[in-house]
Amino acid sequence: MAFLLLLQAGLMWSGRSELVQQLGEQQQLVPADATARAQQMIVANTGIAVVLAAAYFGFGAAVLKRHSWARVALTAFALVHLVLVLGSGAVFSVHTILLVLGGTAAVLMWRQPSTEWLTGER
Repeated sequence: MAFLLLLQAGLMWSGRSELVQQLGEQQQLVPADATARAQQMIVANTGIAVVLAAAYFGFGAAVLKRHSWARVALTAFALVHLVLVLGSGAVFSVHTILLVLGGTAAVLMWRQPSTEWLTGER
């Protein structure tokens, strides 16, 4: 999920000119204001994506080190991320992919084989 978040941030930067054009048309902004607004949006979204990706990498590393608390923390963090995505109303294709992957990962992480691996029974 962290990789997809970072990929999405990179794609936002590459599509910056289209965002400026859309903001100019939809919000009837002059080009300078549309450029400034697009820059603010992209920087804010990139910052959020980097923080979320760092958290997912950190929790993932803790799961791989078999820390007992990591699975609960990762699940709770994924639920917070889900609430943020659904609360923002930004359910685009990338967010849908993240939701599906996150839900699948959460279910698989709590299955018996995963529990046995995390507790060292296997």
